Amino acid sequence: MKKDDIQIERYGKHAVVTSPASVFSYQVEEIDYDNPRSGMTDYQSWSTSFHFQDGLELIPYGMYNDMPQLLRNTIYRNPNIPGVMEKKQQLLWGQGPHLFKTVYQDGKPAREWTADASILSWLESFDYKTYLINTIQDTNFAQSNASMMIKAKSGRVGVERIHSLEHINPMWFRLAKKSDSVEATHGLVSDAWMAFQPNGYRDYPLFNPLQPFKEKRSILYSKLYSYASDYYPIPTILGALEWINRATAVPLILKALSKNSVNAKYHITSPAQFWDAKREQLQKECEVSGEDYTETMLDDYERLLFKTIISTLTSDHNAGKIWHTKDIFIEDGQSLKACGWTINPIDQNVKDFVETQISIANKADSAVSAAVGIHKSLGGITDQGKSDSGSEQLYAYTMFKLIGVRVPEEVVMKAINTAIKLNFPQSGLQLGFYHEEAQKQEDQSSKDRLVNNPT
Repeated sequence: MKKDDIQIERYGKHAVVTSPASVFSYQVEEIDYDNPRSGMTDYQSWSTSFHFQDGLELIPYGMYNDMPQLLRNTIYRNPNIPGVMEKKQQLLWGQGPHLFKTVYQDGKPAREWTADASILSWLESFDYKTYLINTIQDTNFAQSNASMMIKAKSGRVGVERIHSLEHINPMWFRLAKKSDSVEATHGLVSDAWMAFQPNGYRDYPLFNPLQPFKEKRSILYSKLYSYASDYYPIPTILGALEWINRATAVPLILKALSKNSVNAKYHITSPAQFWDAKREQLQKECEVSGEDYTETMLDDYERLLFKTIISTLTSDHNAGKIWHTKDIFIEDGQSLKACGWTINPIDQNVKDFVETQISIANKADSAVSAAVGIHKSLGGITDQGKSDSGSEQLYAYTMFKLIGVRVPEEVVMKAINTAIKLNFPQSGLQLGFYHEEAQKQEDQSSKDRLVNNPT
């Protein structure tokens, strides 16, 4: 490696950067919660609609119409949260979907599980299990899901049916309304919602339970209501995104700390607006010169700037490391000071520094556990790798079944149970998730205990 060479290991928008004189890492923070103009209050203000086409108004999902992307990009960069979301999916699934009817035993409602060959044949005609697995995940992330209700072709006179259901990827789906309507009236499907007006889209009316067979295709949007929020629910995990970002940064910090066995000496913070403004400047320069702008131009500038910072803070006989982050939406100008750049020395007590970072990660796990609505012992994110006792896990599982299943099950099953009621009105059956009772090992017979049933 030459003296001024810089190697960059990228992890999404994060990276660890190495030079002969210095090693540092940096992350891009999606939202600056300390800035009143870019904090949670504004980000949740997505009720304003935008004039669209064909007499419809787009209802953006998130302040920048990018809520699914924001949740996906933030969560899947974290080493723990995707696994937690999958465990929550599995907990709701239980032993899978089965048909039941509600009966009353001693005056109390109970589920009587049963089978129906006709309904099962219809369900299997559109791979209902894959549909439900996808719908659970959407509901876990965003407290909502969208399903395409497809009407069957006309059969016997007077008999109309729902042919099948299709899961709609939330990346593709947005609500819309007619300009004279208060409520959402349509669903728009496109693969290009990063722009407010994509080049191509398809619009479908929302499913009308009073006229269920009026449209060949309609969209049933099932959701949990969020207090004082229109149209879309507010994802419960949204308030924990900052903690998730902090926890995601910890492995990079520790990698930078241990790389080449040199201690981190500086923590450098820079605002994302600085980079946004630089991108705009480079784009304008390209317009003047007739060149095509590419992101590699900004990367080259970034490398040059980091070399300047490294040469300022380090020398051959004083190698050090820098931890670098980018803040969001700072209003000041482009100079380092005005843009909010800060260079703070890091305490060289490595033991305390590492313990602090681990404490941040543990606090983030607790915040995420509360936001996701699943006990840490069930999510596999117990403190410092310690396993909770069987009694604690059993209690957490029992409480989850008692209060954590029915409401999300209603949201997940709304479309499919609506179709069952329309297609099989005399059956009185619904689809639900069956959950077996969990028992302590000491309460089970020897042959039923896990140690004697490894598979």
